[in-house]
Amino acid sequence: MCDPAEDLNYDFNYNMFLIRTQMSKLEPQDRTRIISWMRKLAAFHNTINEMRLRNDYMYYLVVNVQKGELKAPFNDNPPNGNLPPLEDIMAETDVEGWKEALKKFREEYPPTPSRLTDEGGFLAARPKARCGAFCYMSVLCNTKENKY
Repeated sequence: MCDPAEDLNYDFNYNMFLIRTQMSKLEPQDRTRIISWMRKLAAFHNTINEMRLRNDYMYYLVVNVQKGELKAPFNDNPPNGNLPPLEDIMAETDVEGWKEALKKFREEYPPTPSRLTDEGGFLAARPKARCGAFCYMSVLCNTKENKY
């Protein structure tokens, strides 16, 4: 099985990549604010719960950037200290559909091992690339006909 912290960090870094590629369509002051938020969120990596909260914020930040409009809490600079649960902020701002969208995202993109029939056993035994990509391929043939 994969390390949950590794999976959460991978998701965080992937979302950071998405934001960086799409920031150009925003106003300069919004870009500055997004960079402040990304720095703030990057500091939350001490516990698994912190990392999950960080990733929830990051996912919602990605949604804001993709729409080209920053909504609360991202329309202000990040708060000092710990981040409150995202649910509390969203309940105050009355953003419709955010909870359903977050749930759908978590269902569609669970950590990789839960998508595999062997729960990640095959991949866990293989070397992992620290950066870049890797691919496994298998070739099957029809044993009845043995045609190549």
